[in-house]
Amino acid sequence: MKQPTGDSALPSEPLSGPPTSTGMPTSTVPVGDTDAVRAALDAYRGMWHQLTIAAASSNHQVSALGSHATGQALIALRGMMYDDSMAGLVTLGQPTLSPRVVAVRIPEVPIEADIVDCVDTTSWRKYRARGGLAEDRPVGRRKTSAVVRNTDGEWKVTKVIIGDVDSC
Repeated sequence: MKQPTGDSALPSEPLSGPPTSTGMPTSTVPVGDTDAVRAALDAYRGMWHQLTIAAASSNHQVSALGSHATGQALIALRGMMYDDSMAGLVTLGQPTLSPRVVAVRIPEVPIEADIVDCVDTTSWRKYRARGGLAEDRPVGRRKTSAVVRNTDGEWKVTKVIIGDVDSC
C-alpha cells in the first residue's frame, strides 16, 4: 500500500488553538470510552471492512467506501484500488486491526478524532486476479494514522496514512 505524500500527513501532536467556523476555539480533551471514541473507531473499522471487500474483487467496486471515508482518505483508498486494478491484483484475507483513539478535538461537541493503528497485513495477501500469489508484494505490520470527523452526526475517515511494511 502506498503512503500519501505532501500535505496529507497527520500532525504529530493533537491540534489545539485557532477558532473554528463557529468562533469557538478548538481544544483536545482526554480520551476515554466515550460515544465519540466508539463512533470514530466504528467509522475507521467500517472503512477497513469496505476496503477489504473492494480489494477482494477483480473489478474493485469502491462505491461503498464513501459510507465510511471522504476527502483525502477516500481519494487515497480509491487510488490504491485503481493501482491494484491496473496491475491485475486482488487482495484476499483479512487485515488485523488494533486501532486506538489518541486525541479528540472539540468546539462544543466532539467533531474530530485522531486514530493510530499498527495494521497487520500478514493474512491479507495480494494475488494476481487470474490466479497465483503476487510474491513480490511485502506483507507485515504497517503504521497507520487516521483522522475521523463527525459532520452533522455522521462519522467518516477524512485522512489516512498507511505506512510501509515493518513501520511499526
